[in-house]
Amino acid sequence: MTKGEYASVLQNILKLHTQEAIDNIINIKRILPEKACIAEVGIHPAQDEEGMFSIIVHLCGLDLYLLNQVIAPYRVLFDVKYSEGKLQPDVPLFCPEETSFSVNDLIVEVSINWVQEIWALSGGLGIPAYTFGEECSKPEGFISLKSM
Repeated sequence: MTKGEYASVLQNILKLHTQEAIDNIINIKRILPEKACIAEVGIHPAQDEEGMFSIIVHLCGLDLYLLNQVIAPYRVLFDVKYSEGKLQPDVPLFCPEETSFSVNDLIVEVSINWVQEIWALSGGLGIPAYTFGEECSKPEGFISLKSM
């Protein structure tokens, strides 16, 4: 699979989960703790670059643990996992030594665009928000998220 083909497949998979992610953001906003100062949406690819990743909302403020416990049912916006012996959702997996591109870099790049889209569509949380990617070779740092 080429870099362009993978990007297209990944965009289509994320698009299928757009409404669910928007609903989660809206639910977080309804129960947002007063002490939450900043929201960070992290894109967390697996270290081994095989194609597994999660996109999770992290609240910042006093008592991080408590803040994130309050939103626990809604904070995972997207997650690739094995369920009943199957990969859900069914994303392409790779052998890192056999790809001509960085799988994690592409996951972060495509996912940042998706996070920006769902954040705008949901209206955000009413507090400053940023997105970031991990486990990639092109750290772009924190990217500000805009609400509609």
